[in-house]
Amino acid sequence: MEQVCDQPGPPAAHDPTPVHLTDLDRGRAGATFDQMAQSIAGYEASAEVTTFTSKFDAVQAGKAQFTPQEQMGYDLFRGKAQCNACHRDGGPGEDPLFTDFTASNIGTPPNPRLPYYAEQRPDALGYVANPAGSSFVDLGVGGFLTKGHPLSQPSSVDARWLPLARDHQARFQVPTLRNVDKRAYPSFVKAYGHNGYFKSLKSIVHFYNTRDVLARCQPNDPGEGTTCWPAPESTDNMNTKRVGRLGLSDAEENALVSFMQTLTDGSMQRDQR
Repeated sequence: MEQVCDQPGPPAAHDPTPVHLTDLDRGRAGATFDQMAQSIAGYEASAEVTTFTSKFDAVQAGKAQFTPQEQMGYDLFRGKAQCNACHRDGGPGEDPLFTDFTASNIGTPPNPRLPYYAEQRPDALGYVANPAGSSFVDLGVGGFLTKGHPLSQPSSVDARWLPLARDHQARFQVPTLRNVDKRAYPSFVKAYGHNGYFKSLKSIVHFYNTRDVLARCQPNDPGEGTTCWPAPESTDNMNTKRVGRLGLSDAEENALVSFMQTLTDGSMQRDQR
């Protein structure tokens, strides 16, 4: 295994399964990975990870109240801003997870700060991480269903997924908004979007609101992120129904941010102390 891992990149054409295990050992390896997945799933479902102790949860339990701005944000979230269509806050008898577990392309611009764009040259072992260089486009779910994607080498078993690739190009999983503003320390800069393009909740809310309203940015445009937006990384399957032209005011954008900040776990625990 160490010998295989020391040689990055795909296996040689004459040796598609370079880890030479017996059928019995392959079965053991498969069973071990299944057990690992079950253990991780059990931990993720535990109270240590999903504590449901945010201010939002306290409000739902009748133990706290939203501020007027937070309440405005929650109303916008479920109404005019249409956030609840994908980041569902649950229904009767459900724990609100703030995701519908689908995938979507919101038209996020490419993030030129990613080192991956500059990894088009061979390393010491001759491996080229990103042959496309700065022209690389992350195809999201569709990329993992398509042969030739640099991060995916489907086997023949995956051939049944190929017809689905076109409808999933450039789509990325809709994340939960729980703990969306949780950070290691107050000044810690969080990154949002599949490639980390957005550096604040305000900026991504502004993008959802104005993607199709503001002008396209020119290179090195000082108004990027406020008065203009770069072109999307990909327009394939781009969400034009609920993103791009929401008609929110600046105050309404700020209210949405205030509401999302109530989704950080720990509020109820702090109150109990």
